[in-house]
Amino acid sequence: MTAASSHISLPVPRAADASVDVARLAALLVCIIGEVVLAMWLEIIPSDVMPSLVGMTPTAALGVIVAALGLLCLTLRRLRPVARLIGLFLVLMGLLIFSQDLIGYRLGIDEALVPPGDAPKQLTRTAPGVTGSLILFGLGLLYAKRRPTLSLFSQIVALAMLVQVLIVVAGQAYGVMPQDDSFPFMRLSAYGAISAALLAFGLIAASPEHGIASAIIEPSPAGEMLRRLLPGILVVPLIIGWFARQAEVQSLYDSAATLTIFAVANIVVLALFAWATIGAVRRADGDRQVALVDLRGQREWLSTTLGSIGDGVIACDPNGSVLLLNKIAQELTGWTAAEARGRPIWEVFRVVDEVTRKPVDDPALKALRERAVARLESGALLLTRDGKELPVEHSGAPIVGQDGTLAGAVLVFRDVTERRRTAQRQTMLVGELNHRVKNALAIVQSLVQASLRQATTKPAQVMAQTLAERLQALHRAHDLLLESQWSGASLKAMVERELDPYRRDGGPKIVIKGPDILLPPQCTSILAMTLHELATNAVKYGALSQNTGQLGVTWKKARGNRLLLAWEERGAPSVPQRRKRTGFGTQLIDKGIRHNLGGETKLEFRQAGLYVELNVPLTPSNEPRAAKPAVQAPAA
Repeated sequence: MTAASSHISLPVPRAADASVDVARLAALLVCIIGEVVLAMWLEIIPSDVMPSLVGMTPTAALGVIVAALGLLCLTLRRLRPVARLIGLFLVLMGLLIFSQDLIGYRLGIDEALVPPGDAPKQLTRTAPGVTGSLILFGLGLLYAKRRPTLSLFSQIVALAMLVQVLIVVAGQAYGVMPQDDSFPFMRLSAYGAISAALLAFGLIAASPEHGIASAIIEPSPAGEMLRRLLPGILVVPLIIGWFARQAEVQSLYDSAATLTIFAVANIVVLALFAWATIGAVRRADGDRQVALVDLRGQREWLSTTLGSIGDGVIACDPNGSVLLLNKIAQELTGWTAAEARGRPIWEVFRVVDEVTRKPVDDPALKALRERAVARLESGALLLTRDGKELPVEHSGAPIVGQDGTLAGAVLVFRDVTERRRTAQRQTMLVGELNHRVKNALAIVQSLVQASLRQATTKPAQVMAQTLAERLQALHRAHDLLLESQWSGASLKAMVERELDPYRRDGGPKIVIKGPDILLPPQCTSILAMTLHELATNAVKYGALSQNTGQLGVTWKKARGNRLLLAWEERGAPSVPQRRKRTGFGTQLIDKGIRHNLGGETKLEFRQAGLYVELNVPLTPSNEPRAAKPAVQAPAA
């Protein structure tokens, strides 16, 4: 695994996703506000039903829309360079607006956006609070989502924007009338105040991995305490201050009494908030202690379980850092648990393709990316810490918490060196066995052919020919076993190879139907001989002896892992002639199926032709079944 893997994109927790979604929603609302203001300047929306446009010029509305687009780009990784360019544009734009107000020279930006004749009222200058907010937000965009120091500066800028909005709004609520836009009570229009607050809040929410948003969404007692105290800290002092101000305005108390009431009320209310929060933290701490006890027990159980597993197991956190290794994993990788803990998993578990020698995608990281189980894969080499190479099979799976958050991933792998050696030995033994069986069959066939050439009487020649054909059937069965490395034989291939020599144009009709069932090796030879005897019998005396004959061979798999095979002939010679021909072949079929495989046979000499039904267990029994006499079908 290369160093580039350290930059792999991993899923983020749901709370972080929600925080980013809130930032995008804030950007959408700010964009709507800017568009509404421009629509009012263009008289698309009547201005008499909305708050005053004083201090919110077309230029300011355009700046608000651009700021919203910058916030949206900040939430998208690929568009962050665009967000920083927008931030620089907002800073320059704000400085330009300030400069034209100081110099007294109008650059004509407002007039270009909204011609004076189309404006609902005379154009005014932009409120300093709005311009300052745009400059601050531009600086925040420039330094957001960078290294920790710069990101901290961006968070401080967002807080400064919120404080400015809070001061102006609270000052207006308390009756402060600023003169000449004295700091910090600079004028902000209603649209500017709402836009600045949403932009600042969105700038904070867009960085859930660190800073203020990280502290708020943190799933810990500290995060819970902050979430409980934050509403009281922000809202309660403002409400108490408003009531104290109203008491002073109504001459109920003088300034000293009002300040006293304000201070004491803040202390009491904040103390109540703190007490309620402490109670919640105590309960959370109690639950945490119970969870810790339970976690210790589960950890001991997990440690015992991992130690008893015969495969290597490595667990990592959502960032791909190793958390634990079991004993087998330590032995295979060459890393101890203490040394590997905290390291990237691609350093501990290094795998390359066995053929190309290229790094293989780590299954744990793949499971983290896709939130799905990575299938078992082979053909990889594990590069151990001491330089060895081990062929391994590996798979990975994500660890998902009860709330759906990604807690990490687990990697399972095993050394397949010994299994490969065993497979190689088995292949060698099977090859030797095939060689010996083929030699034995060849010798027997040679002896039979020699006997056939030396036979002088017709019965001897027929017997030798029949024996040679039976040996050929055994040879074909052996070839099927050889093709599957003695794991079994295809029943469909067996039937087709036995009956294909009898297919010809204008000849008897042969129908083969059934699923491709893998016969176990111990059933293959007997069923091959059975099919051969039935085919030979049909060629001599049955449906295959006439061009008008019909032969149907069907089979299916029944309950109990049993094979049901039916052999049905039509258009055969008369039944009395067939009944006289039940000799050695029929006895071979019946005894082979019953005594050797523990199956059942059913033979019926029907008016249309021979019907044979075989019921064979695919896991043969060692107990032979009693023979049943052939059944004579009633005449039609």
